[in-house]
Amino acid sequence: MLLLASLALLSAGSSSHAKSAATGFAIAKNDPVKLRNFLLRMPKGGDLHNHLTGTIYAESYLGWAAEDGKCWDSSARSIVPGPCSDDAISFADVYPGGRLTPRLTIDPIIDSLSTRNFRLRGESGHNQFFATFARFAEATIGRRGEMLAEATHRAGRQNIVYLELMQSTGMLEAALLGKATANLDEELGMRIDHGQLDKIVANVVGELDEWEAKSREVNNCESEQASPGCDVKVRYLAQVLRIWAPEEVYAQTVLAYKLIKADPRIVGLNFVAPEDHPIALRDYSMHMEFIREIGTMFPEQTRGITLHSGELALGLVPPEHLGWHITEAIEVAGARRVGHAVDIAHSPDLYRLLKKMAEDEIMVEINLTSNDVILGIKYPYHPFELYMEYGVPMALSTDDEGVSRIDLTHEYQLATQTFDLNYARLRALSRNALQYNFLPGAALFEDTFAGEMVDPCAGESAADDGVSVDCQVFLDKNEKAALQWDLEKRYAAFDESFK
Repeated sequence: MLLLASLALLSAGSSSHAKSAATGFAIAKNDPVKLRNFLLRMPKGGDLHNHLTGTIYAESYLGWAAEDGKCWDSSARSIVPGPCSDDAISFADVYPGGRLTPRLTIDPIIDSLSTRNFRLRGESGHNQFFATFARFAEATIGRRGEMLAEATHRAGRQNIVYLELMQSTGMLEAALLGKATANLDEELGMRIDHGQLDKIVANVVGELDEWEAKSREVNNCESEQASPGCDVKVRYLAQVLRIWAPEEVYAQTVLAYKLIKADPRIVGLNFVAPEDHPIALRDYSMHMEFIREIGTMFPEQTRGITLHSGELALGLVPPEHLGWHITEAIEVAGARRVGHAVDIAHSPDLYRLLKKMAEDEIMVEINLTSNDVILGIKYPYHPFELYMEYGVPMALSTDDEGVSRIDLTHEYQLATQTFDLNYARLRALSRNALQYNFLPGAALFEDTFAGEMVDPCAGESAADDGVSVDCQVFLDKNEKAALQWDLEKRYAAFDESFK
């Protein structure tokens, strides 16, 4: 009876070749061990909300710190540069593979660099989460290529097709330029030295080249032992730090638009740092206006706006700061996606906003573990089911999988078990990560849940050996649709494996 009930839930979105996988899912769904394995192997479109520094596990940072002669400052609970003083312990002496001494035990360090075991300590998940980034920042220096290799390798092992990684390269230099020279009282095009920003752009593009070359080296991409990460397509989001002075945020925002224009690998922008930070709260409306106004100089680049918005909860901030950030992100800044968006229940115009998000296809990047740890928001207070009820598109993402000690498969399992999702819904969530990514070109689907493709690919099946000439021409012209077709071929192979 349980199997039959689960199969009945498949409903729309089922093609004949998917029913075997749906049967496998129904069998696995009520056994967490089997479900984890099913979801690990299941194709997943992508992770659209993933900070590069936060995706790295603490053990990697410790290993690089040991290789680079860095130290652990026990009082600050941070990785610091060498040479190591009497008050700092050399990782090279004890990690990895070295002896553990009374002066250094690794478990508390890993806890300090992540949210692991935070409930056993007297620190909130919110404070522990945001404290970690400064603690491991020193270990990231010179290691971006290795970080990219880790992120892609982990994604490849989970059958993930695509990553949009948030990164802030160049933003410190832009902020310093803004602090020294920006004048926000000038006319729009005269507020910042564009020539100096263009130099930063060139440096960032060169750094991305170096990261990617190093990542391919680490992942052995040119050998027979290539990592599965070599097949993961990666694009980047320019990450603006929003807790600095207005001139500094303004300069970063201009840089973000310039980066999107300069390099096709950089497909969008986001504003980051705690949304509840006093400066982020004070200047939120100003920041949305920055994005809108600067966007008039870069109209083509405004198609890649996604924003942390509504990552707030009652008690964390006063009620006056709840329920309007999502609206401003969409209606002022022009966001095509919003991340977290969990305070929507506080919106005085809730149902109008939900209908607008559904009609305009404003996608929500759902981060279930992050919302629980940082904000204490989980079922039944999480708006996941509300978004689903109103047809607002969603995709699952990790936020900072290394800090949270999770992966994307974990988030699929958490969503499945929390909201009793069926296989068709899981596939729609997976497809949405490609339908609403910021790759150029048209999307493949009219309806990701029903699996209805746009003309001229309507009625085509990735399970078949070939496609029509018209559909192939469409795929060749549209990078987004071509990647979506790759995902469908993976689904066809996955479904076939259950027959």
